[in-house]
Amino acid sequence: MNDRNWRPVLSMRWKHLLFVHWRAPVQALRPLIPPVLEIDTYDGSAWVGFVPFVMQAVRPVWLPPIPRLLDFPEANVRTYVRLGAQRGVWFFSLDAQHRLGVWVARRYWSLPYYYAHMHWSRTAPNTFEYTVERRDKHSPRGYAQLQYQIKGTPAETEPGSLEHFLVERYTLFTGTPRKLYRAEVAHLPYEIQPATLLHLEQNLVELAGIPLVGEEPIAFYAPGFGVLASALRDAVQSDYSGDTARTRF
Repeated sequence: MNDRNWRPVLSMRWKHLLFVHWRAPVQALRPLIPPVLEIDTYDGSAWVGFVPFVMQAVRPVWLPPIPRLLDFPEANVRTYVRLGAQRGVWFFSLDAQHRLGVWVARRYWSLPYYYAHMHWSRTAPNTFEYTVERRDKHSPRGYAQLQYQIKGTPAETEPGSLEHFLVERYTLFTGTPRKLYRAEVAHLPYEIQPATLLHLEQNLVELAGIPLVGEEPIAFYAPGFGVLASALRDAVQSDYSGDTARTRF
């Protein structure tokens, strides 16, 4: 966690995270990101991620947990950005199977959440399936179908590695056409393990406006942990400016 000058407002657990990533040209992402943010790169490339997982026990920090009431699958499409020295995540879309959660996230966190019919299951001790069917008035129909298998033992990522670059981020950036915001999260360091994609079909990255011509993804899995999250706050002191007509929110 890079900035401790914040208070948590949400508590949750992130479980069974699959990280699927593709290389992407910086120039393909530049029109989709607010100009004030720099697109972060590793090995000369930007990276686009598709991350399906399970949210559990989502609640304001002042409420006790309510078993299973706010447990639901989620999946996001993302890339990695910087504001000065602060590294963070930019979300192109977040699909969730919880209508109230989608409404709250769009209204109070300015995040591009979409309601979707989703299903997650463990079909064998180390094999998982996940489906997404986006059914939201704010977006064309989106879908994802995947099956994956994990192996090995979870271990923390090595500083300087690609995996560390992709997961060890504790700030998200989001915005409206006139203002850029940030929120912080706090959790234990990621422990990840290898994952093999047995099947993957999806159009969620394409719906975000990102071409993935001929790119083969890499994948790894994280069992998960408890998370605390802040409210939104201004990312910069004044409104940002730029080609807002080309910026997608």
